[in-house]
Amino acid sequence: MPDQVLPVGVNPKFVVLVGGIYYDLCVLCNENSGVCTDCPVEQRKNYVEGCGQLCEDCSNEVDLEG
Repeated sequence: MPDQVLPVGVNPKFVVLVGGIYYDLCVLCNENSGVCTDCPVEQRKNYVEGCGQLCEDCSNEVDLEG
């Protein structure tokens, strides 16, 4: 199976290619967030509007409700 095509408008500096699939990097720690770049924002866990995607660890460290 060929590698996933990077979605239009996605900055390649903020993604990582793993097993042929692009994943967003966490905006805080720059590690793989585990969220595919083509996943709609409405379906993402740990996405912060106006900031970007967080990994699970960083999301647990940040108070998103406050």
